[in-house]
Amino acid sequence: MKNSIPLILAVLLGLAAVFAVSRIISTNTAATEEKVKVVAATRDLAAGEVIAEGFFMPREIPLSALPAQAIRWNRSSMIVGQKLKQPVQKGNYIFIQDVGLSQGMSNVVGEGEWAVAIQIADRAMASLLQSGDEVAIIGTFKLDTRAANGVPAGKKDVTMVLFPKVRVMEVPAAKRGQNMEGVIIVLLPPQQAQALIAASRVAELTPVLRRGNDPTALNRMDAGMVTPETFSSMVNDLEVVKIPQIPKK
Repeated sequence: MKNSIPLILAVLLGLAAVFAVSRIISTNTAATEEKVKVVAATRDLAAGEVIAEGFFMPREIPLSALPAQAIRWNRSSMIVGQKLKQPVQKGNYIFIQDVGLSQGMSNVVGEGEWAVAIQIADRAMASLLQSGDEVAIIGTFKLDTRAANGVPAGKKDVTMVLFPKVRVMEVPAAKRGQNMEGVIIVLLPPQQAQALIAASRVAELTPVLRRGNDPTALNRMDAGMVTPETFSSMVNDLEVVKIPQIPKK
């Protein structure tokens, strides 16, 4: 029995050390994770109610848990005077799609952002996107090429990431006499907005849906580019498959 006492003490001390370390790690993680404030309902709100001051409050959550459709607190003024499309329970987030935005859409535009409407090639993707979604915008265009001596050698198709992370402001609904199919409105800083407008005139634009708040692939250089050489290099080391006239059973 006496010989087992040191062993028991050692086990207890080890468990205490593990518990203390886990407490320190969890405390440090909680302290370092960035928090954001989003708009939440102060009471049960019914569909059709016009939102006024006092109907909503800030709710602080970890950035990693931020829903793509949530409205950040610094943009809370955009929902004042707007009519709710659907009910929101007390304490729940008020999402962009919950609000009719019957007043000016400029309330949705953040400080330092410009809204740009673009026509995209993938109409199916445009129909799936919603306000608040995050997308990467990929462009396919023809690039002038030159031979080693500098003589023009024609054009080749190039596909590359133009903007790796863009917030969708709105996917306009079709109106009488207007064809809005494939149109999306995105938010970008002024210089990038100008570049996107220029790209829309020379390139076929395709949005790729991203996971909300995904911190990866934020550098457009990471994805490289696709050219005709991409496909040539894919088949160079492959054997040519010969199909027999009478396939074996």
